Amino acid sequence: MAKPLQKERENRSAEKKDLSFHPYTITPESAHTSILLLESKEPEILCQTLRAITKFSAQDMFNRNVLFELNAINYILPHVEHPEMNIRRFALKALAQLCQLPKGPEQVLANSQNLRKISQMLVKMEDVFVLEFASLVLAELTREPLGCEQLVSANILSSLFSRMKNSLDPDVQKNCLQTLSNLLDDPICASEVTKNQQFSWPSLLALMQSKYLAIQHAALRTVDQLICRYKDQVVQRTFRASTGVLDLCDILESYEFRDVHTLVLGVLRNYVETEDNAYHLYQSGCILRLLAYLEMALPAMKPHCLAVLTKMSFTANGRDALYQTGTDLVFCHQLLSSNVELLADAAMGVANMTKLLPSAVRMSDTNIIEALCVILGDDAAVWFYIRMNSLRALAELCRIIPKAAFSLVEPKTFAALRAINKKYKDTPIEAQRLAVQCYINLQNYHVSTKAMLNSEFMQELLNILQRIDITLKIMVCTVISGLMAEDMAKELFTSRRGEEVVATNLRIEHVGLRTALCTLIACSVTDEGADVYLELGTIHYMVGNRMARYVVGAWEPALEAIFNHHPSAKLAYTGRLDINDFTKEGFYVQKRLGSTFPTLRAAMEQKPPYKDPVYVCMFYQPPFDRASSMDIRAPHQQSESKLEMSSSARLRALPLPDDHNLRSYLTRLKIWFGDPAKSLHYMEIEDAHYEVRYREKCDEVSSSLKQRASLLAEFVAEQMCGLTQERDCSVFSVDLHLADLISELSSPAVGIGWVRCGGSLERSVLYKVLSDRLGLPCSLHRAGSRAWCEVAVPELRPGEELAHEEKYPAGLLRANYVVDLMVNPGALYVKNSYEASRVCGPACQPPYTARELPEVCRCK
Repeated sequence: MAKPLQKERENRSAEKKDLSFHPYTITPESAHTSILLLESKEPEILCQTLRAITKFSAQDMFNRNVLFELNAINYILPHVEHPEMNIRRFALKALAQLCQLPKGPEQVLANSQNLRKISQMLVKMEDVFVLEFASLVLAELTREPLGCEQLVSANILSSLFSRMKNSLDPDVQKNCLQTLSNLLDDPICASEVTKNQQFSWPSLLALMQSKYLAIQHAALRTVDQLICRYKDQVVQRTFRASTGVLDLCDILESYEFRDVHTLVLGVLRNYVETEDNAYHLYQSGCILRLLAYLEMALPAMKPHCLAVLTKMSFTANGRDALYQTGTDLVFCHQLLSSNVELLADAAMGVANMTKLLPSAVRMSDTNIIEALCVILGDDAAVWFYIRMNSLRALAELCRIIPKAAFSLVEPKTFAALRAINKKYKDTPIEAQRLAVQCYINLQNYHVSTKAMLNSEFMQELLNILQRIDITLKIMVCTVISGLMAEDMAKELFTSRRGEEVVATNLRIEHVGLRTALCTLIACSVTDEGADVYLELGTIHYMVGNRMARYVVGAWEPALEAIFNHHPSAKLAYTGRLDINDFTKEGFYVQKRLGSTFPTLRAAMEQKPPYKDPVYVCMFYQPPFDRASSMDIRAPHQQSESKLEMSSSARLRALPLPDDHNLRSYLTRLKIWFGDPAKSLHYMEIEDAHYEVRYREKCDEVSSSLKQRASLLAEFVAEQMCGLTQERDCSVFSVDLHLADLISELSSPAVGIGWVRCGGSLERSVLYKVLSDRLGLPCSLHRAGSRAWCEVAVPELRPGEELAHEEKYPAGLLRANYVVDLMVNPGALYVKNSYEASRVCGPACQPPYTARELPEVCRCK
């Protein structure tokens, strides 16, 4: 019985429901009908409809979208100039609401006359509501660049300034400020604003202290946009002439305006961007006011205030001002505070103030290094930008202040810095680079450099060099190259297998990295290191990489540095040893070259039967006796380096045969020619710190060199086969003699003094090694099946007899004679002459090198 009664009550309630249409109560379903009513001619209907539309639009953003989709803007625009004031007011209000949609301004600006009509209302109308809504529409339309352009062309900027300054309605002032702000966002329109005669700072600055918060915000934003026009000298000059910075400081000191303190500090931070503005802030006394505000401000405001002072430290005038007011010590003090939000700017301020030497000295007298390292070692502190800026401060301090550098290399502080690269998986790459930059800066001082000369630190650098970041690799190369000024660093580099790391990285095709690596090679290579590069195949790779030799400027100098320490490899890969290339103890030459050139150890580790000999030059007896021979390039006996000792010890570790014949040759020649150590040609100049031992620094050489060159050639030929060809020195006889030597010595390594029957290669090698120790400038060449020597001796005039020994400038010497060691031993032929070509072979003959087999010469 209950259900029929319930249905009856529902039916009666449905009959009472109002189903009639109310045109002035808009719903999303009836919005289309309301839009159609805007075409009515009745003022009352238009007024009521527009009023209803503004109410409907104000309820929800969805309602505005409904109206926009119904093309309401085109129906509203004709009524903004209606004679009835109320219709005009409601039309402007509804238009302003729809212009707040993303696509609303675009539809209005499609016809430039729409904005022109609205802008004229701002000039001519005095109705409060019309001015409010018209200015609001302009504020919305000028958010688009097209709206800014149309507003400037409407030529109402003077009226806009006037309304902003004189209007009694705060909404109009706020909307005009917003419109100006929009114009300033457009680069072209902004210049039109600042050129206008009505533009003045006092009216704009007065609005910063308005009692309305919205106006304050808009005014501060407009001032900020204006002072950020750093290239507009008129704006900058007029603002400095105004009371702008003083007004901003007055706002800071007023508790009433505490809500805009953040904005004010942001304006000041942007203002001190330039040198002139930073000096003006100091001249006006505002720095002291900012320091006072920093002391009494709320904790939330302190970071913003310190940011202004930190920004000043980026300019020279700003640093001078901060130094004069003692702000650099304030930065140091803030590093010790408990406010974490101040640490980043304080550290950045310290880093920048270090560029001013007096300030850097004053800050270094505090415990700033310890404070920065404590922050750096605090894992709870964030990297960006607290610990990063602390690293920047450390890098700058240790770059310019010795005391700071010495403090940083103390065990505790240095451990905090090194931990960055030891725990590299937990640190950003920027921090790793800054830490390496600290290492570079520490090398400015001997004490801090010495602290880095240990095996553990060298291993750390080599580990960094194996990471993937190219910039980090280049910086580490700079660090290691700086350490190589010390011989100890070279020993550490080799002991930690640095050559292997360099060789691996050298195959990365990056010009900057390869340049840094080649620079490192040039300053770090030793005799032992050159041998390692040869064993790793690095020399073969560098010689054969033609593109890298063309692109990387340091490629050739690095290769030449390796060759200077390994003349055997240079002869093998270039086919020549120049006058300034001196053969060393353990110099060796392969009888026949292959595609690669092995180390001496690898050559001796061949398994029998041995195919080809390797000629080795060993002057020292197995128990090392320095006095047994003379090396013209060796340092003074009292200043002998550890590197040479280690190199000789490495050679003695190899099972090399004792070459007593070679020592005998040298002893006999010394008796004939005299001791070359006393010759001016190889004069040694020593002082307390440096040694100069190379040919270009010698004053003069003797005219007797030509005679010595001829006598030496006769001596070499006599030892090899006799001057009268007492022994058969044909190719077959030489090969048979060498096979006997290899069998007798049970080793492919044959001392060059053991060879008593030799061809052009054997004689040339012996001539070169003896020349280097007798003070005779000699070069060794190898091409095809030939080898020969060229000497640089003073040229005597034709018919002139050597009555007495004369002196000649050593720097003018060039290889000018080819030595005949085969057909007419002792004869010297002028270079490039016909006789010389019989010794050297045709000029087109390619050099005999390890990486390429010589081509057969086909010239006639």
